[in-house]
Amino acid sequence: MKTNKTITKWINSAILVTSLIAAQAMAKDYKVEVLLFDNNNPSKVTESHDYVAPKPMRSNSETWELEPSMLLGAADALEKSSDYTLQNYFSWGQNALPYRSSASYNVIERETQGFIKVYADSLLFVNIDLDHKGFRLSEKRRLKLNEKHFFDHPKFGVLIQVSRLLPKIETEEDEPEDSEQQNEAVSLERSR
Repeated sequence: MKTNKTITKWINSAILVTSLIAAQAMAKDYKVEVLLFDNNNPSKVTESHDYVAPKPMRSNSETWELEPSMLLGAADALEKSSDYTLQNYFSWGQNALPYRSSASYNVIERETQGFIKVYADSLLFVNIDLDHKGFRLSEKRRLKLNEKHFFDHPKFGVLIQVSRLLPKIETEEDEPEDSEQQNEAVSLERSR
């Protein structure tokens, strides 16, 4: 009997590991987190060109808000620093799509407006076009999954991290019991 339980546990573990690997390979969504922060010791900077406000980026899909998790340590460090002031922490999910089909995240805050577009053609890229307190940061860069990427402006900075958003795998513990099973369990406990 003990060996049957052990074999069952091994089989269940193997199924779970296989499911996790398959889910990661099949993940079609990204989780994106962005920190925007002020440099408290900026050099004297003025925009040297004719200023143009950020232009909307094509957006053919949706984003959805997610709970922040990847950049919490960096956000904490920024909040403790006297050199920087954390202004915004954005976290969202989006489909992993090529440029023309991907979502554009609209940033509309009191002192910051613009767009952030993460997309995957053959590689992963981000386009950032932000106006923060009258200063503009516009950049396109190739990203690597699960790495922090820093975008620098003398007056402010942006830290971004993108990872695969894994689908939630339901386990037997997650599934609620139906009301008949709950009633039977309560009846058994009361009869004892």
